Amino acid sequence: MKKKMGLFMSLSIILWIFLSCQMPDSDSKDGVLLSARTVLSTEWTTGALQSAVISPENLKPLEGSISGPEIWKSNNPEAIYGDGWLSLNSRTDNQRGGSRYPLNGKFNVYLFHVNKSGSTKYLHLIVTNPNEDPVTLSGKGSMYTNTEKPLNGAGTGQSFAVSRDWLLNTPRTSFSNVSIAKYQAYQVYRIQLNNGAMVDGRYEINASEGVFVYSVITSTGSLTDAINKSQGAPASGEIRTPSATTYGREAGVYAASEFSGTTVIMLPENQSHIGFALDTEAKLPKNGVYLQDQTAPAVARMDDSSESTFGNYGHYYDIVLQIHNPFSENRQVTLSFASTITGTVNTPSFTYNGPLNLNGTIKNVYTRPTDPKYWLATWTIPANGYFNGKLKFYIPGLITIPLELILETN
Repeated sequence: MKKKMGLFMSLSIILWIFLSCQMPDSDSKDGVLLSARTVLSTEWTTGALQSAVISPENLKPLEGSISGPEIWKSNNPEAIYGDGWLSLNSRTDNQRGGSRYPLNGKFNVYLFHVNKSGSTKYLHLIVTNPNEDPVTLSGKGSMYTNTEKPLNGAGTGQSFAVSRDWLLNTPRTSFSNVSIAKYQAYQVYRIQLNNGAMVDGRYEINASEGVFVYSVITSTGSLTDAINKSQGAPASGEIRTPSATTYGREAGVYAASEFSGTTVIMLPENQSHIGFALDTEAKLPKNGVYLQDQTAPAVARMDDSSESTFGNYGHYYDIVLQIHNPFSENRQVTLSFASTITGTVNTPSFTYNGPLNLNGTIKNVYTRPTDPKYWLATWTIPANGYFNGKLKFYIPGLITIPLELILETN
């Protein structure tokens, strides 16, 4: 018995060593992660893709999980009619609910609004210290309006500019070791918002103790005025509330701001295609199908706002598609980025407009209902080898979910 057990153990060790030598380093993103899901060759659809994109009911889930810092959001009301605060995490309000939820350590901030007040306004992003001792604050980020960054097609607009700054790590502003005395405030940024203008912003903030964040609209641009209004009534605007059939817009703190993972994909023997769900949510069916949920739940929100990060504006995606070719000949694979929204007219005018880093090269992705599919790359996968397609991007504002990644092979 001992001899048989010894032989079994020896064979097991030899097999483990052999398999380890065949597979890439599992401790690196260049290799197969232990948690990665393997998409079998039988999951592909045989033949060339005959439509513009792949129908939602035929999309596969991406391997990945929601993680990363909490994200404070201000997107409800999206359309602003008057002065006051837009979003906060410091207290319960008689009109909009909410709760006290201090943010500590590293967290993200995202906002998007449209000034429909009829006059020029100022948007203030403010952090306050509710503690008895001073708080140290550091951070970076960008905020733009479409007055500064006009939106007139692919690769333009305030939302594209913010996503690009983050992808290239070229923030418009940064601050470090700012000390905020007890019960005092620090203005992260203030921007002029002309009537009819849109504003988009994203920041990363590190706080040494729990802090509160406010987005505030004033007519004066005065910080004192903004601080006073942060303690007063909410601004009037177009509130979109959640329901059984809608997510509503976001105002509050949400549990995570990143989606990352590695999907291992085995190539099929013949010409085939396959699609993966991207930036999706499972609350509402698309064409009768509930897609993979890649949203993050609220941990503290205004009662009138979304219970999940619907649309994932400002979220970071870090995806690896590890493509394996088990055959003795090289194979070609084409990767495309697409929207499931198609049509004969461009309503909405576009469905995605943002930069994407693909294996170190920046791609300016732009999709519309009449042109929903954007080619990213065509790769040759070596015989009996593999190739990693690495995609990194920040979801820009004004996009329309759901999206998809399409692979086609010869």
